[in-house]
Amino acid sequence: MSTTCNFGLIIGRFQPPCLHHFQFIDEVIHSGIQKLLIGIGESKTPDPRNFLTGKEVKSLLIPNLDKLNFPYKLAIIPDINNPPKYADYVKTFFPEINEDNTCLFTENDYTSNCFVNYGHHFQIIKPTILPSHATEIRQMILDKNMAWQTLVPPNVADFIVKYHHV
Repeated sequence: MSTTCNFGLIIGRFQPPCLHHFQFIDEVIHSGIQKLLIGIGESKTPDPRNFLTGKEVKSLLIPNLDKLNFPYKLAIIPDINNPPKYADYVKTFFPEINEDNTCLFTENDYTSNCFVNYGHHFQIIKPTILPSHATEIRQMILDKNMAWQTLVPPNVADFIVKYHHV
């Protein structure tokens, strides 16, 4: 996969940040972009699907992103649940992006819809990814199946065990 975009934009909840996400990020970095932009989607209210705050996710991502030695910018993006306005809303967090210099990397149809409809025409790239997803990892955590710890970076496992009493 190769792109001529300057910015690679990823928007996700990272609940929790897992090895799947970092394989995804590695693929974006190697696509030819010059800077990685990550929007951390944040739910208004915590629930079993969104058990980490945006600040917690950001603090868990940073040490792992720093190891990649690639320029990046993180922003916490609170939910607005308004697809026609979402792409413009994201631009308020990443004012450097536009349809000519940014590729949105996503496998999420809802997110891509917000960036290719409603007057927007961003390039969407659907990367290949590991078969494990955060959804399965969250279920493993709820089921007390400790194998989830092998699917996340060590700092993430340590944090969840310590602060979420798993």
